[in-house]
Amino acid sequence: MFKMKALIITAVIAVFSSTPLLASPDVSNDEPLAQVGNLKLTHSHLTMMIELLQPQMQVMLNSNPELKKELIKRWVEINLLAQEAISSELDKDPLVKIKINEMKNRILVESLIAKRINTQAVIPQDEVSSYYEQHESEFEQGVQVHAQHILIRVDENNSEEDQIKAQETMGMIEEKLKKGESFSDLAQQYSEDPGSRATGGNLVYFGRGQMVKEFEEAAFATAVGETSKPIQTSFGWHLIHVIDKKSPEKLPLEQVNKQIEAKLRAEKNEKALQNLLEELKGKYPVTIK
Repeated sequence: MFKMKALIITAVIAVFSSTPLLASPDVSNDEPLAQVGNLKLTHSHLTMMIELLQPQMQVMLNSNPELKKELIKRWVEINLLAQEAISSELDKDPLVKIKINEMKNRILVESLIAKRINTQAVIPQDEVSSYYEQHESEFEQGVQVHAQHILIRVDENNSEEDQIKAQETMGMIEEKLKKGESFSDLAQQYSEDPGSRATGGNLVYFGRGQMVKEFEEAAFATAVGETSKPIQTSFGWHLIHVIDKKSPEKLPLEQVNKQIEAKLRAEKNEKALQNLLEELKGKYPVTIK
């Protein structure tokens, strides 16, 4: 709960610190929740700041008075520091002025794009299907391997004694496998990979390019149901037991539909942005030396 609270506060403070709305005196009749000098944080201002956040954070803030109190406290602290910076004429420093202007431009650009371009436009399904049919090679998936592994950690910086000890441990595990002990049980007992140890060294299906070279080569070279010889990588020594291999296949449209939608939407947004820029170049003279 503490981490979530800190995350929410950080997110809102980021909005506070990048939004000029709260950096000017309040001119409404709204009752102030806090005041620093002549700057006021009103209920309506706080509400607008919260509305800029993701829906989940909005719900949590609106249902938790303590979080709101903490945000008000942080607003006071930020504006105390900001007032001192202005009093010290830091806002007149050339570098600071550039930073302020860049932040202002970023907010204005985001607002203009949100107003002029529908960045979340719905992509018709026929466009998605057409792209899928015309770019088949993008959705071809090579051989996939499902494997388990046992890792004994050691790297090149370890002493020679540690290197020998790791190899001896791996040899001992090999002997246990030859005597018929379960690979899964041995992985749970000896593997030093925290991500897979609890599941008996089980890894999700993976293709080429997803594992370090030495591990990948051994996994793809080992037959289904077989266990590789000890393999050394930058992580240490591995034993790899191959459970299954999937033949190359073309991913079905249903599986990549969202991926294609996102790609097409990004392309449309980029095209719309370039069109807007070309329009603006005709409106505002541009010179580049």
